[in-house]
Amino acid sequence: MRRRGLLRALLAGPALFAGARAAVASRRDAVEQPRLIIVIDDLGNALEAGRATLALPGPLDVAVLPHSPYGAELAREARRLGKEVMLHAPMANRQHLALGPGALTPDMDSTSFQQTLRNALDSVPGAIGLNNHMGSLLTARREPMEWVMEVLAERGLLFVDSRTSADTLAWDVARERGIPAMMRDVFLDHEQTEAAIDLQFRRALGVAREYGSALMIGHPYPVTLDYLNRTLPALDGLGFQRLTVSAFLRQQADFARLDPADGRLFNSHRRHWGRG
Repeated sequence: MRRRGLLRALLAGPALFAGARAAVASRRDAVEQPRLIIVIDDLGNALEAGRATLALPGPLDVAVLPHSPYGAELAREARRLGKEVMLHAPMANRQHLALGPGALTPDMDSTSFQQTLRNALDSVPGAIGLNNHMGSLLTARREPMEWVMEVLAERGLLFVDSRTSADTLAWDVARERGIPAMMRDVFLDHEQTEAAIDLQFRRALGVAREYGSALMIGHPYPVTLDYLNRTLPALDGLGFQRLTVSAFLRQQADFARLDPADGRLFNSHRRHWGRG
């Protein structure tokens, strides 16, 4: 009964999603199965919260802070449980907030910057790539982003732009350098209430329905994990496909090889990047 009620609630959604569904239904390139990618940031400082995150059902990416007390342990557990692991790389922000170990800052030269990044990657076993932790200052600067992409290229890793600033150049630089890359669509839990998270989750569903896919980022807050534990099992009934970041990017590469005009291809020029 509870699951049927959840399905009805998510299907109803705000009016703007109903409009998006109607628009998609009329478009030639509308996809039959929208795809969702979920990343949970900030793992590594708390073991219990980390393990609660790894217990979420289905495909999931977890972003682990470098040199954190439980980061390596949680990264290994994540891989055993079939979850995907990324480095959550601390990058300088405009608010001058503390970044912790492994921080990348604009005062570094290329050698110290790249060695710091390599050490951070080494501290997260099995990382398939990275996303930025904070970074509103650094991701807006081309040169340090080029240094990041050089390290990812040498290791064959991917990049997710958390898009903490509208001025970010990170995704553009990644694409220019041939790094498999994605960009965040929706932050789930800027406001840590169930009502706010529910609104953002529905927003992600609307983006996925309209554009074929959506990447949402959350954090291991109890309210976020409780909401996702209750909601994620309902997605199959709504016709959504859940993927990890790497699986989505492999799928995109396959679509491009088969048909460059495939409507399911990730298309930055028609995608509406939300700020929330």
